[in-house]
Amino acid sequence: MEIKDNEVIGLKSIIVKYLLHWKLFVLVFLISFVPAILYLVLYPRTYEMMARIRILEDREMGGASLGLGEAAGLMRSFGLGAMAAGTINPDDEVSVLTSNGLIRKMVLRLGLDVEYTKPYSFYRLYNDIPYTLVADMRTREVLDEEIACKIRRKDGEIHIRTKSDRYGKKEFRFRTLPALISLPHGDFTLDYAPGKESNEPVDMNILIRPAGWVAEELEEDFLVEGISKAATVIELSCTDYEKERGVRMLNQLIEAYNKEASSFKGEEAVRTLMYLDARIDTITHSLRMIEGEIAVYKNAHTLTDVEHDVQFYIEQMRDLQLKLIELESQSHLIEMMDEFVKDSSNKYNLVPVLLNQERGEGSPLMVYNTILVERARVIQNSNKDNPLAINLTEQADQLRESVYLSISNAQKATKQAIDEIRKKEKALYAQMESFPDKERDYRELIRRQEIFQGVYLILLQTREETALNHDLNREKAQIVDAAFVKAKPIAPRKLFAAIGMVVFTLFVCVAYLFCKEQTSSLLDEYRRVKNRS
Repeated sequence: MEIKDNEVIGLKSIIVKYLLHWKLFVLVFLISFVPAILYLVLYPRTYEMMARIRILEDREMGGASLGLGEAAGLMRSFGLGAMAAGTINPDDEVSVLTSNGLIRKMVLRLGLDVEYTKPYSFYRLYNDIPYTLVADMRTREVLDEEIACKIRRKDGEIHIRTKSDRYGKKEFRFRTLPALISLPHGDFTLDYAPGKESNEPVDMNILIRPAGWVAEELEEDFLVEGISKAATVIELSCTDYEKERGVRMLNQLIEAYNKEASSFKGEEAVRTLMYLDARIDTITHSLRMIEGEIAVYKNAHTLTDVEHDVQFYIEQMRDLQLKLIELESQSHLIEMMDEFVKDSSNKYNLVPVLLNQERGEGSPLMVYNTILVERARVIQNSNKDNPLAINLTEQADQLRESVYLSISNAQKATKQAIDEIRKKEKALYAQMESFPDKERDYRELIRRQEIFQGVYLILLQTREETALNHDLNREKAQIVDAAFVKAKPIAPRKLFAAIGMVVFTLFVCVAYLFCKEQTSSLLDEYRRVKNRS
């Protein structure tokens, strides 16, 4: 207790000792008005821009089955391009929106890789610029170092000096604009900005930077976050002292995101259509062959109206026939899927979803396809070395075994069901021994024909759905709130100026008094030592 009292007494004495110099505190506080006022006057008025978007699931974008016919009773669709059961992961979409590749495209489209400043100024100009310096898109995309340009008007000529780390300094002179500036990096064209042509001397500094560098800096300035884990609404915000530039950046980022999603969906649709076209050609060829066999068989056995001959047994076998057709069609499609999966060239391609029971959101095939879609999108916006892409690749490799098992189980289950139907069918055939064998062979040919026709209708319907979904071309990001500027600026803040004044006053005064006290103590000690000697 006594120790605490001593500490309190010591602290009070220090405070009282400093308060004796209140005049110094008042003086420094008055002086602190100068930097505070300079901060409030010179610091650009900065605003926060915000936009909200809602990420649409594939079924909302037209990816679900459109129900074009009853042939889908055997199988609704392949699911190659539609991905009807796809779900949205807000964290993945946030990663895509803040990816360097997407922001880089936004930078190139808005020309943010070229910065215009007046001499001895630190603020970038956006609208009120006297010149424009442009290059072709290829040059801007491959640029890998900064190029600083100084433009001066003198004696009726425009003097341009460029500087880069790799190629050093170069000078150009022109009497009129537009002018072509040829550099080792590429050709750049300098011209007056629209409506700014003038003969008055205008000096300007222009800095051309690699778009990837600018995107890397902007990635830290953008705040992109989902409202909640379950919601598909995402908020995007950024700060800038140029309102128009901030609004255009947000709008252009959303537009670039939609274009990337549309491009990815279009590529998937094209690959799906190519696959379906190939399968349709194969089934069409098989149909022609079976129809030829039927024609030859009927001519060889002089069959005219077999349906009336076996009408009695058809009534008893109709249900079994329909089930067998459905099961064998299913088996044929599963074989196609098995062939697709075992092809090494399709290792990371989407697996056709052929089973109704596998179209649920938790099924191995749909989970596997969803991961492949996310992996392809991440790689498209970055590269295969992206940690998120590596993680998704590992997940896909782990799930592939479950896909193999799912297909194998489907084959076994289908085969078992077909065997059971055939046993029942065989029992009915035993009652048809009075009919010639040629009639039974004829029914087998007809059934094979119906199987191929069912497969053909399913493939044709799936192709039409995929083509229609591709033509819909709906945007993935639905704009909830277009980019807008918040009413109150976020800088300069009077509160920050006041806090800065208080901190400045305390720091300067305490530091001055402390140093003065220490200096006085050292001088006294020095005098005592000198007197003793």
